[in-house]
Parts: sequence; structure tokens; C-alpha cells
Amino acid sequence: MKILVVGCGSIGRRHTANAAALAETAVFDVDAERARDCASALGVRSFPDLEAALNWTPDGVVVATPQSSHLQIARMAIESGADVMIEKPLSHNLDGVEMLLDNADNLDRKVFAVTNLRFHPGVEAIRNNLPEIGKPLFAKAHFGSNLKDMRPGIDHRRLDCVRPDHGGVVLDNIHEFDYLMWLFGDVAEVFAVAGRLGTLNIETTDYSCSALRHESGLRSEIHLNWLQRPKRRGCEVVGSGGTLIWNSNGKNPERCEVRLYPAQDQDSRVLWESHAVDHNRPFVVLMEHFLAALSGGDTLLSSGRTGARVLEAALAACRSAETGRAAVLSGAPSR
Repeated sequence: MKILVVGCGSIGRRHTANAAALAETAVFDVDAERARDCASALGVRSFPDLEAALNWTPDGVVVATPQSSHLQIARMAIESGADVMIEKPLSHNLDGVEMLLDNADNLDRKVFAVTNLRFHPGVEAIRNNLPEIGKPLFAKAHFGSNLKDMRPGIDHRRLDCVRPDHGGVVLDNIHEFDYLMWLFGDVAEVFAVAGRLGTLNIETTDYSCSALRHESGLRSEIHLNWLQRPKRRGCEVVGSGGTLIWNSNGKNPERCEVRLYPAQDQDSRVLWESHAVDHNRPFVVLMEHFLAALSGGDTLLSSGRTGARVLEAALAACRSAETGRAAVLSGAPSR
């Protein structure tokens, strides 16, 4: 099995290290020096251009470049005969997404979206214990972290995620949309507010609050910001028979607890906890799933079409915040 990672930034290097432990691995980056440095540090091969890299005939290609370049690289990869896994989000807008997926279908190639948060112990514990709380009624997901802490040593104003056309805090944290839709189904309608509330001196949103109506009728909320310290992430799911609460605090280390509160007057119980979550484990499991999918096995990875629906929901939140009106997704059923 041969894996090519395109893009040698921080996330590309992580994917490369994990792939190299499982398969023959190579890298390409438009910055040739960065590619050579990554290859040397991780003991893999590098290529001087993308054409040469694809002529190496990789079985799978991981696209870990700025989001506006995702579709072009993915198209070249599937046309070369490779299956593809694209870093979140699939793109910065929906232009060309359907065409890419149709092309992949025609060529019998697989497209996946990176969904590493599905393998976080907090999300895993929520999913595995949903039957404990009866019928889910509503859910609240949240993520907050100070943008200046994202890449130590790098000016936060130079990060790709703050480009005005890259969706701000919403698209950068599209994982929350993904796992809520994974747990509770597709979204029919979104109403959101967003803004640039802090003093980060960026040209895009640093705060967002979205209310989602799922096609099942369940309601969920997503609160996102790039302003707070400490870093926090989590989710609450309230059901007819109890409540599940996941809380993660901090980054290095990350302290995580998932607790079940029964509907009756009973003591809560801890379902999972750690004072130092292994940040790399979800990415390792994700890469294992990608390799299994390349061999025709089952996977919990988001398909390209699921990733497109998640992207549509996140973009609907951005559109709603801009217009001040609820955004209805294409093909959504009426109320």
C-alpha cells in the first residue's frame, strides 16, 4: 500500500508520520524545502512536483493543503487512479464539489473527508452511550480556543484559516457540524449569528453561534470562538431518559470527562475520563480506517458526499449570519 500526502504543514506532517507507520509513504509540497525537511525528518520519500508524485502510483492520496486548493489536487489524484482523503473542509465553497464527486463515481474512485473528531474519546463515548438516554431531544456542541495559541511561534494573522474567503471560525471548526450530523442526521435549516468580536486583527469571524434543525426534527446548537482561554470542547445531549455531557479542557494536557446523568434522581456516573488525552490517537485510527477503506473494508470516515452535506450546512450557517435570516439547505423537507 502506498500513501501520498500532499501538503507538509503541521497537519500534513502528522498524517505523514501516521501513514509511514502503516504503509510506504511519500510527500509533496509546493514549498520544496519544506517537503524535503518533512521527508528527511520522517524517513519518507519526497517528490519535486505533483505530477511526479502521482506517477509514483499511490493507492491513496491525503490532501492537506489550504482549502481553496483541495478540489484541484483531489481531481488530479482520482484521475491518476488513487482514492482520496481530503482535510476538512472539502473546500471553501461548494463550487466544483459535485463535479469532483461525480467524476470520482465515474472513475470508481473513493473520496473521503477527514473526520478525526469522530475518533476522539469524547465523541466515541457520546455515540456509544446514546441508547442510555432514551430518545435524544436536543444537543449543544461547543469549541473555544485562543487563535494566538493555534500555531506557537507563527503569527496568527498569517494562518490560512483567517483568509476572508475561508469561512472563519465556522469552516475551521466544521468538525462540530460533522459529528452532530453523524449522530443525529442531516440538517434541514440553520440560523446563525457571527461576528468579529475580539482584537485579533483578522478579516473574518472569530465567534459564531448556530441553531440547527435536523431533518429528524431534533434541534442542536454549535458555539464556536477563537477568543477564549483555556481551550475547551464538548457536547451535551439531552434525552427523554437522561443526559450525556462531554467536557474537554486544556490542550497540553487535555483533560476529558464524559458523564451520564440519568433522568431519575440517581447519581451520575463517569463513562470515560483522562487527565492527558492522546491527541494523536484519533489521527492514527483515522489513517487505519483510510487504509482499510482502500482495501474495500468498512470505515467510519465521512464519505465525500457526506462531507459535501456537512460543508453545505456550515456554509448555510455563514450565509445565515450574513443575511440575518434562516438558511434552508437544498433538498431539505418542509417543517
